[in-house]
Amino acid sequence: MLRLFSTVAIALAGLLMFGCRSGRSMLTVSELPSYDTRSPDHILFLNFRITGKPGGNEKVELASANVGSGRMKDLNHPVHFPTHIKVVPRYPTTALEREMVFEHPLYHAAEVSDPSGHIRREEVQAKEGALLVRMPMHSGLNRLELFSVTPERGSVKIYTLSFN
Repeated sequence: MLRLFSTVAIALAGLLMFGCRSGRSMLTVSELPSYDTRSPDHILFLNFRITGKPGGNEKVELASANVGSGRMKDLNHPVHFPTHIKVVPRYPTTALEREMVFEHPLYHAAEVSDPSGHIRREEVQAKEGALLVRMPMHSGLNRLELFSVTPERGSVKIYTLSFN
């Protein structure tokens, strides 16, 4: 009985330690259905599902990935909320590493109408959300790291997507 208890305790401790790490997965872009080997420029569309609470307690999973041919315009919108998601593509050299900032899908500001008819910004919390990352695909992309940024905890890595 004691041996069974110690085995269960060790397995439970291992599961708890596994849950403390940030999520990680692997993606091979050339195997995506719409990948065109003849195109010199590619745009990568990554859709992530995020659940939990902001500040490092999020669970992130890659919901879908698509690739398109062409060049990307810089259409990033500024984020004016202290809680946000920071996405950093990692390359062998730091020359191409340009972080992107997105509104946090679980905790953000939304425009709502009050009973008097005026529009105001209000904080909105959700238990699940989606994050769409659109980025140019440069050669040598090793991985993509997602960070949850909050005023209380600062920047906490929540997910790593590796490329091969």
